[in-house]
Amino acid sequence: MVPILAASLFAQTTDKPGVSIRFQALAFDDAIPGASYLEGETLRRLDIPNNAFTREINYKGPHTLRFLTINEETLNPRPLSPDMTAAIQRLRRAQAVTLQASDEFAQIAQLLNTLNLQITESNRKPSTGDEAQIDALNERLKELSAILAAASKETEEANLLILRLESAPQEPPKDAPKKDGKAPKPTSTPTAEYTFQKDGNYLLLFSSGGNGHQILAMDDAEGTFPYGSFQFINLTGKDVELRYPDRKVTLRANARIVVKNPAADHQYTVAEIHTKADDGYDLGHVYRSLQQPNLRSLVFLLPIPDEPHAIRSKTIEDRRPAAAAATK
Repeated sequence: MVPILAASLFAQTTDKPGVSIRFQALAFDDAIPGASYLEGETLRRLDIPNNAFTREINYKGPHTLRFLTINEETLNPRPLSPDMTAAIQRLRRAQAVTLQASDEFAQIAQLLNTLNLQITESNRKPSTGDEAQIDALNERLKELSAILAAASKETEEANLLILRLESAPQEPPKDAPKKDGKAPKPTSTPTAEYTFQKDGNYLLLFSSGGNGHQILAMDDAEGTFPYGSFQFINLTGKDVELRYPDRKVTLRANARIVVKNPAADHQYTVAEIHTKADDGYDLGHVYRSLQQPNLRSLVFLLPIPDEPHAIRSKTIEDRRPAAAAATK
């Protein structure tokens, strides 16, 4: 039997010129008014808040979705710290690996489809040479799948590291220009871009990174982050434990996890959040929350300067659309 691995893998890359996605956006730092993106030949305006998600937006177009900022006040260019520079370089390397591996994957998948089609149309058994070539191509697809999975993990970890660094208090540069010495501002500036590998639903988290933004695209497929749940993102720089009355959840640094409260709907519960210390874990924060079936919460766990084991939290709530909630 001839392996036909490529027939189902990465079909969207080889069969379609673009993607069809739905997304909601959130700014981690300052809100981004006047962010716009191109869909075909139409420039669509979008204000991205920092205290709520945008409405769900449908997008059909090229794999790379590019945003630009019309209002230049939303940009805050400043010198980057060595840690931030290294984190952005790490992100760029992971993105470059993803792009290169994706291109090769698509080319090999197309070649495999062609070979399998030729063998099928000629109504013959594959020759020894055909089988050797197909086996080699399938093996390379497996290698590329592993590379893409590792690059995806590296991309997310780099994005979360950038978020953590951005959340840390920063002093203004000593040589910052005075207000009366501002240079003329351009009318628009590239803000951010993200390349989607496949169709789907996504949550786009924008974080500042120098003169522009980075985008962390979180899969929002049905069941991944359901209403009635909490998604914790650990930006403390340390491993933490979420201790509920009935269970304990470990969350490593620069990672995220989705949990559901042990409480019944419309009841409160408390989670003690402990940070890893030299001799175990220390209590860093008490998170009290109300379990609501039509609400989901994105919870950022952030460090408190000069208090090594203390944590603060920032919660963004997303309510189920009224029409969908009415059917539940």
